[in-house]
Amino acid sequence: MAKISQLIENESLFLQANLKVADVARHLDVPEYRVSRALKTHISDKNFNQYINGLRIAHAKELLADTTKQDWSVLVISLESGFASVGPFSRAFKSETGVNPNQFRQMHVSDALVKAS
Repeated sequence: MAKISQLIENESLFLQANLKVADVARHLDVPEYRVSRALKTHISDKNFNQYINGLRIAHAKELLADTTKQDWSVLVISLESGFASVGPFSRAFKSETGVNPNQFRQMHVSDALVKAS
């Protein structure tokens, strides 16, 4: 599992759109069933996609809160975070955070302005 985590998280494989368990197995040169079994026993998410989406949302939150990236559209943020399109990104983001990406950005821009003054 340590090798899987390192590959997915530290080497940012989660940013690859349409990432599958088979892709991880291929990178590690191990059978797909071994990766699936390791993930099932070590991740708290329901499945691989939820695990990957959680990492992607965390990355997107960083980008949305970054004041130097305020001119980036939500579409660009979604693509930079590994989502194939903005619809699934927005749904996953709202499901995870309770707000949509634009609301999240507005809350963090406001906080940054208050802290700066």
